[in-house]
Amino acid sequence: MLHPTNTRIVFAGSEEEARSKYLELGVKPKHQIADLECYKAIDEEDFDINAEMNFIGEISVSPSIMADIRTDPEHAYVLYYMEDSSSPERE
Repeated sequence: MLHPTNTRIVFAGSEEEARSKYLELGVKPKHQIADLECYKAIDEEDFDINAEMNFIGEISVSPSIMADIRTDPEHAYVLYYMEDSSSPERE
């Protein structure tokens, strides 16, 4: 079963930079099968900068995360691992 884990907000000038900054944090997935998802918040189709909560990719972001995004929405990226919990755990 796929599920999102290790969600972080990263401020960057590009998706490539956001992915690099996320990986520099040392965040590791728990399972062997995991894909790093990256979304620029304001580019999401139904994103509303003034809403308390929003859906970004496969997750909903809370009011506290929205407050962080509002500090610099042009550079806010939401990243998380989409992990397959049926795959073996990493050692």
